[in-house]
Amino acid sequence: MRISKASRTRGSEATRFGSSVARVLSVAEDEKPIQKFLEDYPWMLIQQIGGSCRWIRPQVRLGDAYIPGFLVVRLDSLQLNWTLVELESSRAPLFMASEENANRPAEKLREGLDQITEWRRWIRANTDYAQRPRGASKGGLGLIEIGEWSNGLVLIGRRSDMSAAQRRTRDQLGFERSTEIHTYDWLADEGRRVRAKVEEIGDGTCEECSMFL
Repeated sequence: MRISKASRTRGSEATRFGSSVARVLSVAEDEKPIQKFLEDYPWMLIQQIGGSCRWIRPQVRLGDAYIPGFLVVRLDSLQLNWTLVELESSRAPLFMASEENANRPAEKLREGLDQITEWRRWIRANTDYAQRPRGASKGGLGLIEIGEWSNGLVLIGRRSDMSAAQRRTRDQLGFERSTEIHTYDWLADEGRRVRAKVEEIGDGTCEECSMFL
């Protein structure tokens, strides 16, 4: 699945987007409906539209143990930068409910961060296999230039569930784990911002993309 500067979402998709994202977030009891929604609207995950290209790979199996929600790769100045995306439930709290533990991460947030760490460890131990091209002759995953230093993104919960102090704790925790932590409200805001920039400009392949396809 490729989202490039020469491939943009159609206007009909953009028109339906606002009501669709609100409906999915309101009814989803776990991350599975959100996974499906983001596979239908992958451009929500590109975060910024600039001069460079984006590719999105959903649910790539890393060996027998791990299946990330998405792998997002960005091409900047002929260098590929990967982001490992973990989806948790939009209903999961980011922090513990009790007042004395209000700034301690809740179970699902801890699990999400640990998942990113485990994926990075797997990539470190299997770098050649992960980077090797796909196909019968090569037998790799085709994740060109991916490495243990890849960015991480955990999507979880709702913005209204956090206090100002908890937001600061979230940012510090993300810094310490080299992983961005955001709510689905943030993702919806990013989707609206990206959608405002998206234009229908054809379905060709840009010059930079052709080097990696």
